[in-house]
Amino acid sequence: MGIESSRMGSSSFYKKALRILRLAKKPDRSEVFLVIKITAAGMAILGLVAFLIRFVIFVILGREL
Repeated sequence: MGIESSRMGSSSFYKKALRILRLAKKPDRSEVFLVIKITAAGMAILGLVAFLIRFVIFVILGREL
């Protein structure tokens, strides 16, 4: 299978893109807030893990990074 045979033509791409846009819907308010909550929780967990790693290194080595 060559590179030329695997390429998608521009008209085919636009047809598929329009089909996806027609099927897509705008998220409602509850979905948006759920995404915001999940993102905030993930950021908080990552921050806590980073803080704990830095704190443990500080305690073990007795100095800052």
